[in-house]
Amino acid sequence: MTALALATNLVCMAILFIDHGVVGGMGNFGLVLREYAQRIVTLRGNELATAVDVSLEDIHGVVVGDAPCSVRLTEDSHRSSMKIVTEAHDLKIPIIGFGFGALVIAKALGSTIDELNPPEVGWTNMTTSPTSRGDALLTGVPWTLSAPLWSCQSIGIAGPSAKTPGLRSLASTPRQKFAMFACGVSTYGIIAHIEWTAGACDEAIRNAGSEQTTNWREGAALNGATCQRIAKKIFESVTLSLMPVDRVNVGVARDLHH
Repeated sequence: MTALALATNLVCMAILFIDHGVVGGMGNFGLVLREYAQRIVTLRGNELATAVDVSLEDIHGVVVGDAPCSVRLTEDSHRSSMKIVTEAHDLKIPIIGFGFGALVIAKALGSTIDELNPPEVGWTNMTTSPTSRGDALLTGVPWTLSAPLWSCQSIGIAGPSAKTPGLRSLASTPRQKFAMFACGVSTYGIIAHIEWTAGACDEAIRNAGSEQTTNWREGAALNGATCQRIAKKIFESVTLSLMPVDRVNVGVARDLHH
């Protein structure tokens, strides 16, 4: 479906997936969305040049996907993705981003993007913040969760041109404060790849350097099942509370805080 077709042919509410080209797309998150009868329309990288034609009128959620590890977010790259994020955030349409997609969201909302040298790669402990304890999406999530990361860039503080008061850190890793964050009521980003399927984890093992292979293999064996179970719980909260199928009032934020 082309961007223009997306703008004109939607007849019912749908979730917009901005696909930055990772094999497997939304991974396990996409499976949960389909399990709950969500309608998904995809805007692929080669269509982003005409993203100016995309209307969010019939969109009740935006998912910003990951990109291959060689892709970097710079001042000039992915402006179309950031434009969609900014518009959706202003309209209070729920947004969630994974990996590179989380960087896109943070950059669109005014945060700096810093290089991680060396990258933070492998199964890594994420520690939830006190702020996360009252967040509807993270109810029942343990204080510490081991999850796969492949981060070459990280999110810094909001700059003077920030479009919002700033991000709230929901979880951090040893080297990234905003491994999981929220902004406002309905915008979220997750740097850790909790959306990865078992196949994606196997692919990471194949692509890892020799010094990383043991970490990847042991991490997957020890933590893979738990991570996927917790991730599914988060994804179900997203589809039931953040982007519910019955959310038909465009621009009206769902009350996530009780």
